[in-house]
This record gives sequence, structure tokens and C-alpha cells, in this order.
Amino acid sequence: MIEALAGWLLNYLLHSTVLLGGVWALERAGWLKHPAWREAFWRAAFFGAVLTASVQPLTQVTRVALPDEWMSTSGAVLAAPANDAVPPPALLAAGMSADVTPADVDHPRAITSIPDRPVILEDEARVSRRAVLQGLLAALLLAWPLVALLGLSLTLVRWLALRRQVRALPQSQDHELQQAAAELAHQAGVPVPTLRVSATWASPLVAPGGQICLPDALMRRLEGQQRVAVLAHEIAHLRRRDLAWRLAARLVSQLGWLQPMNRLAMRRLDLLAELACDRWAAVEAGAMPLAESLYVCARDSAPTTRASRPMPVLASAMAATRSPLMTRLHALLEESPMSESTPVRRRLGRLALASGLCALALAVPMLVIGKAPTINFDLGSVGGAVSSVLGTGKVTRIVSITDDHDRRARFDGDIVFNAEETDIVSLDRKLEISETLHGVTRRAEIVSDGKGGTVRRYWIDDDAHALDDTGKEWLSGQIALLAESTQGSDARTRRLQARGGVAAVLADIEKPSDPFVRKSRLDALLATGPQDDATLSRLIAIAGRLADGFQRRSALQAIVEHRTLSPALQREVLAAVHQVDGDFERRQVLEALTPQLARDDAVLSAWQQAVKEIGGDFEKRSAIVTLIEQQDRVDRAVALNVLGAMDGLDGDFERAQVLVALAERMPVDPELIARYRQTARGLGTHERGRVEQALDHLTPS
Repeated sequence: MIEALAGWLLNYLLHSTVLLGGVWALERAGWLKHPAWREAFWRAAFFGAVLTASVQPLTQVTRVALPDEWMSTSGAVLAAPANDAVPPPALLAAGMSADVTPADVDHPRAITSIPDRPVILEDEARVSRRAVLQGLLAALLLAWPLVALLGLSLTLVRWLALRRQVRALPQSQDHELQQAAAELAHQAGVPVPTLRVSATWASPLVAPGGQICLPDALMRRLEGQQRVAVLAHEIAHLRRRDLAWRLAARLVSQLGWLQPMNRLAMRRLDLLAELACDRWAAVEAGAMPLAESLYVCARDSAPTTRASRPMPVLASAMAATRSPLMTRLHALLEESPMSESTPVRRRLGRLALASGLCALALAVPMLVIGKAPTINFDLGSVGGAVSSVLGTGKVTRIVSITDDHDRRARFDGDIVFNAEETDIVSLDRKLEISETLHGVTRRAEIVSDGKGGTVRRYWIDDDAHALDDTGKEWLSGQIALLAESTQGSDARTRRLQARGGVAAVLADIEKPSDPFVRKSRLDALLATGPQDDATLSRLIAIAGRLADGFQRRSALQAIVEHRTLSPALQREVLAAVHQVDGDFERRQVLEALTPQLARDDAVLSAWQQAVKEIGGDFEKRSAIVTLIEQQDRVDRAVALNVLGAMDGLDGDFERAQVLVALAERMPVDPELIARYRQTARGLGTHERGRVEQALDHLTPS
């Protein structure tokens, strides 16, 4: 039995290494660019190794027999004489000791039988080492099924515990969610799932029994279409049967726990499953609502901010903490993660793929063990195990890449800068700095000479050059940026402000081309205390010129949150919104400004224009509703600007959401109500009914 288990394990390790390693190599070579085929390849390799290792003994004749005993390549196995027979002279010449007489040597017929025990011509130390290896192998073969059985049992216990935990949760009483779940389940061709509400888990998840758990806090934080997108993603997991696939993968990984590549395969399969569900949910509920809900969910699930229960390992969670968030957001907003090929072609392609991979694995010769070594393991012999001492020095890397500008720095240990932070006084080992700008690469290396000094080298496009004045000026600027990156911009800003006031700091903010550095210096200036209108006006202009869209939005938000802005500054911020790339980024700036938005005709007009420049309906609706919900009662001027901002809002659902929110807070004004109804024209029957119903409290019969 032990021989059979050991043989299966060795063949499984061989097959899984061949299949998983092959798929990994294909992926790295760029031959598996399509996510659907990547998933098919990884699944076939991951599960196929178990199948082929189990079927191979029944189908293959070609076998490689492993020796029963571990032997040194320099040793020899010789036949020992039986029945007191003596060895021939050749054996004596080989160094074998025996009590032999000359008469015995003259009678070779004394060797009368084939021996049944080996005699190994090795020294005692070699035999001892071989015995230790035998014991280690035997211990491993004994430990593998025990650890596998423990892992399988633990997985099943967790599965049953998850079922019990989920059934104990209350069912959702949100009729809107239940209706959306029924519609999405019909689209997916799956039974309508049971919606349960969790107060402890931070991320939505699909649980055994076709149930969906929704975090109470998250669903209250999300808005209508975002909530639908969350449901669509979870129902996509049900549509793909991802929970069953995940359980099966977990069982296989426990069975083959000695295979390190299984963990890589499981991570790949988890990511590809999430991308596939994102794609389906984006089609059904919209890519932008899904991206926003995913961001909020991942933020709430982050280990540094949450105080909730860890997510179950067996559940298909929408935003596990290890989930590669940026990959999924990029796929949602920029790419098409999974193309929808026809089901027949997809099934035929995957069947052919699985058959080909299994044939490849079965072509590998089978390993057979004739006899398992006996356990002979002395724990005392482990006392001389080799220990490895890892280096304790820290390595710092800094990378900044924007468009055609690439700046990198790497140093070991600590660095001491001069007072101006433009040069290196001392360093532990070595500093490497490189910058690629407009196709030209400059690189410098500063190495400690061990005597308190440094040795410096300088290259331009891989050609060594003397460190001339131009090179020294470049290196000085790079060291200043390095000092700022490692120590922060606060100290630099305080030093400049003490020397030349705010004007010197503003001039310093204008210098670097790196938007991250500019943003860091801008934040440092705001942190020194309240700034006057002239300074903030200049900072708004600087923020609008930052090369990176994210930094533009972040800088404008920082200025808005610095203090309450005057109406003139608010107009400048609103005018700068059109310079921000992306509807999401623009909405973030508007929502940051909304709590302090002045009820000034010029400011409201600028706000309306900024909202109209947002292209996406969801983003535009969110920006408008945020303004409405910031006040208990909406005055006439705000209401008219809200209705004016809706001119570019196309979707019936989005338009109705704005109008319903506005009706709850706008004043009783016949002219305003008439304008409201005019804006509602063209809505569908259902949405028009909602809008009219929202007006009932303003138009009593």
C-alpha cells in the first residue's frame, strides 16, 4: 500500500510540474493573452494532473523503476556467497575481506548458489548518510497522506461551518434588491438566490446553497446601480459555479500539498474567475457602477481599516484583501476581460484542450517504486542542520514613471545628506540613480570607499563619462529629489518658508516635472497652516497643470479641504475641473466642494457647467444628488441649476433618481414645479410614475 501511495505521489508531482509549468511558460511567453483560454488552460493543468496520475497505471506500459535502496554512484553491489561459499579472487582484488585458504581458491565450484543479500562496498560514513536519507524519504512518504487527510478534513469542516454560519444570518428585507436579484438570476439562468445580510463580513460573498451574503454597512453606503452591480457580480459566480470549482481546487491543493505550483494556479484561477464575473456584471449593470462598488468594497475590506471578521477561504468574495484590485479595475474600465464566444465552440475548445493536456501528461514515463524503504529516522541527527543567516541591511527602491519620464533610485542601508540636501555626505554601501527623459538615459553610481569617502561614476546611454558640470548639476537635482522622497516634503517646505516665505515655496513647487513631487510639496505647504486667497489661487493653477490626472484631482481636493474657499476661489476650482481627466475624478472634486458651495449665481452657474462636462450618466447623477442631499431644503436657485445640469443626462433611471431626490427638498413653487415636469417629459411609464408620486407632497389634491 505504501509503495502504491508513494508511486502515485511521485507521478502526481511529475505530471503537475510538467502541466502547470508548461501553462506558466505559455502565459509568460504571451501566448495565452485571452483570459477565457488562460482559465481553461490553468483548470485543465491543475485538475488534469490528478486525473492522469491516477489513470496512468492502467494505460501505460513504459515505466521507470526506481531502486529499492539509495546507493552512491561510486559504490557497487556485489553478490555475497551463500552457504559459507568463498568469493573468487576477483572479489578479493576489489578489496573484500574473507577468511579464504589457497585450497579454497583452487576450487571455484565452492560458489554454488546465487545470493539473496547485497554486500555494499562503501565506507561506514557513506552507509550512515544513506541510512539517514532513507529515513527522511520514508518519513516524507508517511507524512504526506497524513497531512493530506488532515487538510481534506479541515476543508470539509470549514465548508459545513460556512453553511451553518450563513443559514444563521437574517434574510434581506430590501424589496428593491430582491427584485433586482430575481431579474439578474433570470438573465443568468440560475435559481433566484437567497439574500442574507451580514454585519461582520466586509465583502459580499457567495455561500453554499446558492445564497448571497451582503454586508449591511456596505449596501447602505452604495447607491442604486452600484448595489445592482454587486448583486450581478455575485450572481455571475453562481452562473459559473465558481463555488464548486473553488471547493474542488481547495481539495486538490490539500491532496497535493507538496506541489508549490498549486498555490500559483489557485491565485490565477481566482483572478480569472473574478474577471469573468466582472465582465458579466458590467454588461448587466454597467462597468462604472461595478468599478466604484469594487473600490468601496476593497477599501472596507482592507486589513488596515476593517474591524470585521476575516472572509471565509472557501467563499467567492467580491473583494478579498489579496485580490489584485488595479488589475480588475483596469480590465473593467479599459479592456474586455472575457469575450462571449458561443457555448458550443467554447465547450468543444475546452474539451480538445483538456484531452491534449492529458495526452501530454500520459506520455511522461511512469515512475514505479519496487519496495519502500523502512523508517529509520533519528531526530538526534537533525541537530547539525545547516542554518542560514540572512542579511539584515535594508534596501530602498524608488520608482517614478510618467509618460516619457522614468526615474529610479536604489540604495543599501542609510544615507546622510548635506544641509541643502543636494549631495551625499556618507552612505553605508551604494546608491544607484537613473533617469530617462525624452529618450536619453543618465545614470550615476555612488559607492562608499569604506574610509568615509565615496567613489562616483556617471553614464549617458550606457557610455561612461566624466562627471562634468552638467553631470554634477543633474546629480545634485536627483539627490535632492531622493532626499525629498525618503524624508518627505515637510522639512524642505519649512526650510524654504523660513528663508524666503511662501513665495519661495511656491517657486519650488513649480520646479519639478514629476507630478508626484509637485503634489507632495503642495500638500506640505497646505499643512503649514491656513493660506491666503492669493496663495490658494496660485495652487489651483498649479494643480490644473499637473501632468497626471490622478494628481490633478488629488491636489484640487486637498485645496478644497484646506479651508472654506471664497466664491471667487470656488469658481476657479470649478473652472479647473475640465482639466481633470476622467468622469470619476471630476465627480470627486465636485463632491468635495459641495459642502461649502456658495449659493451665489456665478458659483452655481460654474457648478452647472462643470457637471455638464461629465460624460457618464452615473457620475453626473451622483454629483447632482450629492448637492441636493447636502441641504435640508433646496432653494429656488439651486433647484433651477440642478434642473439645468440634467440637460445632458440621458438614462431614464438616472434622471428619475435626480428628480425624486429633488422633489423631496424643493420648495412649493408653481413655476419650479412646471419646469420640473417639463424636465420629466420623455421618461418611461414606470419612471414617470415615480417622479409624479414624488411631487404629491407639493401638489395636494
